[in-house]
Amino acid sequence: MEKKIDFNRAIYLIMAVLLVVIILTAVFIAVSNGKGADSAGEGATDTNRFVTEFNKNTEAKISEIEKGDLPSPEELNSVSLDNVMQTDSINEQFNLSNYQINDGSIKYNYLANAVTSGERLSVTAKAMTEEEYNEMLPKQRGESNTIDDISVVYNDRSLYYTTEGGELPSNISESEEKGTVVVRYGNSLSELLPMQQMMWYADGIGYTLESIGRNYTYDDMAKLTEDFFNKVK
Repeated sequence: MEKKIDFNRAIYLIMAVLLVVIILTAVFIAVSNGKGADSAGEGATDTNRFVTEFNKNTEAKISEIEKGDLPSPEELNSVSLDNVMQTDSINEQFNLSNYQINDGSIKYNYLANAVTSGERLSVTAKAMTEEEYNEMLPKQRGESNTIDDISVVYNDRSLYYTTEGGELPSNISESEEKGTVVVRYGNSLSELLPMQQMMWYADGIGYTLESIGRNYTYDDMAKLTEDFFNKVK
């Protein structure tokens, strides 16, 4: 009889322990989710460090991607970009993967290898007035300089990718207002990534050379921009 009672007690004890574990796990998940939503900026350092290390370990020094085709003159004419600056490679490390024409602009996506995402390096061009270009520049601008007689503006900001329709954390909204964070929708998960941009205006077209997921310096972006200018001459 005592053995049966001891057996029942053991069962009850195991069930009690499992219940406690389930409750603690649920509390931990709830707290973690809450902190993640309210402190996306605080977690940016760890995210940036991980992404940067990932790129260092996986990104080829010389592009392993076969060069994609540039758009036809007819496609460029459809968005008033007949005289656009374009190239199928940048600095030997990045080859053109594909391009997208949308909303009167064209975006060229470049890859080092198949491991990295096509969003990692791109050049976007759009026909606009110089006034429209100045309005496009971020509120907090980085270093300004001249490369090959073209005025360039360097911006070191963060990109917040998130799902459509979700409410932004307060610190992300505040940073977006200040111009230090750019918010884009369509990603399946919310994440904060480093983003560097080099922007310039030439012959009625505004350009943005953009790197995502790296911690490029001004010098890094300047070298890419200079090579881009040399390739399109």
